[in-house]
Amino acid sequence: MFNVKIPEDFLVDTEGTSDGTQLKFFKDGYWYKEDNEGCEGEVEYLVSRLLTFSTLQPEEYVVYEQGKVNGKSGCRSKTFLSPEQSFVTLERLHGNVVGVPLYEKIKEFKSINAKVNYVIDFCERTVGLDLTDYFRKVFTLDYIVLNEDRHFHNLGIIMNTDGSYRAAPIFDNGKSLLNCNPSINRNFSIEENVKRVVARPFSGSHKVMYEHFGKGFELDIEKALKWFKPEPDSFYKDVLIFRLNEYQK
Repeated sequence: MFNVKIPEDFLVDTEGTSDGTQLKFFKDGYWYKEDNEGCEGEVEYLVSRLLTFSTLQPEEYVVYEQGKVNGKSGCRSKTFLSPEQSFVTLERLHGNVVGVPLYEKIKEFKSINAKVNYVIDFCERTVGLDLTDYFRKVFTLDYIVLNEDRHFHNLGIIMNTDGSYRAAPIFDNGKSLLNCNPSINRNFSIEENVKRVVARPFSGSHKVMYEHFGKGFELDIEKALKWFKPEPDSFYKDVLIFRLNEYQK
C-alpha cells in the first residue's frame, strides 16, 4: 500500500455526475483519489484485482492500488492516456455534438433496446465506433459487482492525434459492492441488501442490462476466490465473494 502527500497544486477538477465531490489529484502519471462517501479505494482495488482473473486484456481495464492520500484512505491508478491522446466521455461528446445532455436524451426512449440503439448509432455516426462489445464488457462487470455509478461520464472513448478513436478502458468502480448506497442496512443479509441496488444508465436493473448485451468476458472464479481468501476481512470482500458465488450459479 502506498502513502503519499500531494499538494493542492495537483488537484484536478473532473467532470461527472456522481453524488458528492471526490478529491482527485494527478501527479507523475498517476491519478490519486481520496475516499469521499465510503471505502471507494478498497472497492476500486478489489474490483480491478477481480478483472485480472478475467479474459479481458490488461489495456481494457484500469488497475487500482489501495493506500493513503494526504492521510486519508483512497487509491491510485496509472493514467491510461499517452501524451498524444485525449479522453472524451460519452456525455461530453453528445453535449458537444447535439447540444443536449445524453442522460436527458435517452429519457425520451421507453425501452432499453431503444436507448441502447440511440447511443450506439450516435457513436457510430460521430466517431465511427461500434461500442456494442465495449458495453457488453462493462455491463458484465457491473452486473457482477453491482456498480451503481455507471453514468455517461464513466463511459468514454480515447481520441488519437491521427483522428482515430477506440473505447476507453473500464474505470471508476468505487460505488460497487454496496458501497456508498445510503439504503443499505448492515443488519440485513447481503442477499437482502442486493435488492436495494439501482443500476445505471440504460436500466435500473443490472440483470436487465447484462441479459440485453450478453456475457462480455469469461472469469476464472475459482482462482479469484482463492486469491481473495487471504485478503483482509471486510464487508466489501464478503459482498464480492457473495456475488461471485451467485454469478457462478
